[in-house]
Amino acid sequence: MSQPAKSARDAISQEIVVETAIRLVEENDLEALTMRRLASELGTAVTSIYWHVGNRDTLVDLMVDKLLADMHDVTVGGRTPRARITSLCRQWRERLWDHPHLIALAHERNKTLAMFQPMQAALARELHAVGLRGKDAAVAIRGLQLHVVSSVVIERTAQRGPTTDATDPTAWPAITDDPDLIAALSAQVDYRAAFDITLDALLDRFLD
Repeated sequence: MSQPAKSARDAISQEIVVETAIRLVEENDLEALTMRRLASELGTAVTSIYWHVGNRDTLVDLMVDKLLADMHDVTVGGRTPRARITSLCRQWRERLWDHPHLIALAHERNKTLAMFQPMQAALARELHAVGLRGKDAAVAIRGLQLHVVSSVVIERTAQRGPTTDATDPTAWPAITDDPDLIAALSAQVDYRAAFDITLDALLDRFLD
């Protein structure tokens, strides 16, 4: 005798609802996160969504909690403290780059500090390995955090802007006697390369 078909409520889970909500937000924006839209994505009734995750506020908290867990899940690579710090900062940047809307949700829920603490702790361990502790370590961590965050903000702002991020070669004064400089600045910015160059400079300063 065949088994009765599972109901829509039984066919999904809290994890599936949260993961679908995250995908919906990341592919669109925060305004796309409605219970009706989410139910449509899952092919179920709105009441089924409420059954698994409660109301929208509870769902948002679950999404932020998943983001925070993801920020904890970092694999540190490299044989030296400097290499491991570089690895941490690059991963930190990628996490922020990959989840802009979830970052906004975490900020809305006043969990920005909690989001950064795992990376701060990981950086502290590596700085301790080279004898940097206390106030000096805090300055280094905050400097690296500022570099990571600002690089993401600047690149995203440039992407959304109405103009390109390359200089206009015709706007340079005639007295500028460096055509190679002007040509280089007329090309599009490689933000990832600029990030790495500046990161190296910061590490030279903090680890010297």
